[in-house]
Amino acid sequence: MNKSFPLAAVLSAVILYSSAPPRCSAALPVCGSISSQAKNVPLASMGIKTPVYFMRRDGQFAKADLINQDSKRLAEHEFVNGVDMAQSADGRWISYLGVRAGDTRMQYWLFDRQTNSVRLVYEHPALGARTPIFSPDSKYLVVSVSEVGLFLFDTASMRKTKLRLPVSIPEKEIGPSARWSKDGTELLILVRSMRHNGNEVPFEYLSYRPASKSMEKLAGRVEPKIARHAFMRNGMEIPVFEDLLPRSAREPESEGSPKGTWHAFVENKADSQQYVLKIRNRDGSIKTVGSIGVAYCGRMLISGWLDEDHLVIRHRFDQYLVYEASSGNMAELPEELKSSRNFTW
Repeated sequence: MNKSFPLAAVLSAVILYSSAPPRCSAALPVCGSISSQAKNVPLASMGIKTPVYFMRRDGQFAKADLINQDSKRLAEHEFVNGVDMAQSADGRWISYLGVRAGDTRMQYWLFDRQTNSVRLVYEHPALGARTPIFSPDSKYLVVSVSEVGLFLFDTASMRKTKLRLPVSIPEKEIGPSARWSKDGTELLILVRSMRHNGNEVPFEYLSYRPASKSMEKLAGRVEPKIARHAFMRNGMEIPVFEDLLPRSAREPESEGSPKGTWHAFVENKADSQQYVLKIRNRDGSIKTVGSIGVAYCGRMLISGWLDEDHLVIRHRFDQYLVYEASSGNMAELPEELKSSRNFTW
């Protein structure tokens, strides 16, 4: 059944090893609002064909049509207590996890945008869940479960491989998590004890290469102030792939449109009390989209390009706008997306 919704705004999410932006209370006056001279127009008038995928608060996974201002239910889950979401680099796959009302198991689902199909990947007791991650080439989905292990799923065949982790920590105590190397050739695995009672929690570092099915022990370094772990080989740090957050949670300082016609960037000159969002055309001309005071939550301005002409900008988790680069018009995203707390395109 399709469900219509009014206009308004949109949202957030957390993914493994990324620091989610601090939530800013609407009661804090320093947050302010995005200031813009753009003409406000109905979102439907922009003719945006890009579908937006989101999780309703009642646990339904749905697809929003921004032209017709309605949404279509894709799957019914009845999830509670929020849902985390991840997307693949090639845009085909969306993975999400949640716990059904009245249940105690965490479920991991995989949605295929090519076929509009969704399937249950894995489930386990709800404790120790982590947001799944995709490999840079989108061929693999990784699920890490504390006191259970780490699983590698082939996205095409859904063949599951439980990785044997050669660590000194007993399996029933392990807390695994993972990142992909920047070149996508190896899965970098961090393992800690979930039941360690000492002052210092021991960490062990591993590398797994899917192509050769080989496991290697690595050295590692922890940077406590930023809760970051570096994976080391021969004294050199291994560059890591930045996991892809849902669009609702992103905050890049600059981003080009898909075909390069426009480039959006945030500018904050020395001693300025404003963050200013601007876009540069391919010919070099620049125009201002909006600005916001230099304050707590102030620089969350870019979320991403819906298509070649439409940029989603946000402030905090209650103001989501679409800017049309060619016309300079502005519109608000649907209220249903704002309340969902998780969406991407």
